Amino acid sequence: MKNLFLLLLFFGFMLQSSFSQENPPQRISLSVSAGPAFPLGVFGGNNMEEAAIYFPDSSIPNLASISKASNGFAKVGYSIHGTLNYHFASHFYVFLRSGVTNNPISVTEMEDFVNDLYGLDFRFSHENNNMLSITPGLGYFLKKGSWEYRSGIFLGYGQINYPYYEMVRSVGNETLTWAHVGSRPNSSSITAGGNLQVSRAIGKFQLGLEASYQRADFDYSIFPRTSPGGSQSVTYEDTIKVRTLNFGLFLLYPLLGHEK
Repeated sequence: MKNLFLLLLFFGFMLQSSFSQENPPQRISLSVSAGPAFPLGVFGGNNMEEAAIYFPDSSIPNLASISKASNGFAKVGYSIHGTLNYHFASHFYVFLRSGVTNNPISVTEMEDFVNDLYGLDFRFSHENNNMLSITPGLGYFLKKGSWEYRSGIFLGYGQINYPYYEMVRSVGNETLTWAHVGSRPNSSSITAGGNLQVSRAIGKFQLGLEASYQRADFDYSIFPRTSPGGSQSVTYEDTIKVRTLNFGLFLLYPLLGHEK
């Protein structure tokens, strides 16, 4: 939170300085970007041998939890973000970026590993990782004729839904479910990243491509338990290490202001 406060303080100083200019090149614009989100690093890892956590006092391998800090099992998803930009100098602007990054979770590796471990037939389901973010940022832009080039960095607030998953097996008329028991709160964290954009003027619009990187670490607690019956279990602390590389179309429209 200290880094976020310092960044906001810096933006406030830059905005105040821009208003003191005699005829600043003010302009407010709104942009939207959307496209695929590719998981990077451990976020996209799917190695169950590394992710499996066993009960330490069990005579045979007995799965206790799945570590998302080592392997996130995320697949390619999508990213949609809207940005409000304020151009306070010839080549610099501040912005407020907000949107969502959604990544499905691969369960095939989980199913195969557990079924081989126990010699039984389990079925896994997992909710998508849905990350929301609100991030102020600082950017630089350069115009060359009809072309415009932008780069920016951002730091702000991120939130992700609880990574709830179930392992289900039917035994006769009874269904056994291994899953987290208890509340499933969203997790919050500082998120940071940067983006690059290239676009061409089409009337008043700027239409082009964007590449962006975003990261955040979300801590959560999990208490997996089999029901009905209630197997042995303990609470584990874990972390979702979100790392995504996003590509997409970029559309910008000037709302008001003027340029020198």
